[in-house]
Amino acid sequence: MIIGGGPAGISTWLHLNKYAPALASKSILIEKAKYPRDKLCGGGVGAWSSTVLKNLNVNLDIPSLNISDIEFIFGKDLFNLHQPNCFMMVQRIDFDYALAKTAINRGLLLNENEIFLSYNRKNNDLHVKTNKRVYKVKILVGADGSLSKVRQQMSTNNISHLAPTLEIFAPSNSTYDAEYDKKKIVIDMSYQNQGLQGYVWHVPCIKNGAPFIGHGVVDFRVYERKSKVHLKNIFSNELLLRNIKLDQKQWRSHPIRWPSKEDIISTSNIILVGDAIGIEPAFGGGIHFALSYGDVAASAIIDAFRQNDFSFTDYQQRIQSHLVGKFMNKCSQISMKLYDNKIDPFEAAREVFTLKKI
Repeated sequence: MIIGGGPAGISTWLHLNKYAPALASKSILIEKAKYPRDKLCGGGVGAWSSTVLKNLNVNLDIPSLNISDIEFIFGKDLFNLHQPNCFMMVQRIDFDYALAKTAINRGLLLNENEIFLSYNRKNNDLHVKTNKRVYKVKILVGADGSLSKVRQQMSTNNISHLAPTLEIFAPSNSTYDAEYDKKKIVIDMSYQNQGLQGYVWHVPCIKNGAPFIGHGVVDFRVYERKSKVHLKNIFSNELLLRNIKLDQKQWRSHPIRWPSKEDIISTSNIILVGDAIGIEPAFGGGIHFALSYGDVAASAIIDAFRQNDFSFTDYQQRIQSHLVGKFMNKCSQISMKLYDNKIDPFEAAREVFTLKKI
């Protein structure tokens, strides 16, 4: 059973369907909402996402905007990274729905409006309780986001690293917003001089058929003992500079998780994927991680049934040996330097965002 119908959960099933279709046919995915449903996210599909989708033979016909330039700002200094079509900007309401429909068309059994409540162990199985029924399953996949209920009930001693975010989408205003016309993403790291362990972003996109800009800010709090910044003040200032006057009630906020090597991300019969594990804490890339977690999870599930061993004691090592784990480690090391002022911000950006063959 897979809990959560975002990119990580759907990717897990799609990889299962590719590698072991008979096993995929015996799987079920429950989603607490009903598609199409939105999610707080900048909507950048980048890095190796296209490679994963191609390997899964997934072609998503949804409104999108191709981006070839990322402009990084640090005070008065600018650094532009040009890479043809390095990001496809989407609305998560469209992306997630299209990905789910692809899986459904291939045979996924998906139950919407079904909420995971709890699980109990009985013999070698899990009895999973939802708001609708009780299931008897061999494996539970927690793909239920940063505030994962599955993770909470695993009762680990993990230290939760949750980064607060603020975000809005506003119509593109050519007087103040150059991002849409120039097809570029802007990442402003200037507030790091004030203690922000993150950045402000301005990303162009298409929303309801019209040009929009996603504006947001994140504070990863990699060094928790350092003084906190006032995130709302920073965001208010940025919106005023863009002549955006929205009541704070219209702002959206949701914490995003970033992991550490010490995190326990599996136990007998249970594994985590996607935001339930976390995104990288340097710049917060997430969708490509979510898609790749699905690859690792599917392989682990297949081997568990093949070997009749559902302990998942090697799951952390599987993650670490995969591209997703290696890149996570790289980004984590960069974040430690970046937010301790031990690396040039533009060099950190170049290291994380420069596309390399995989």
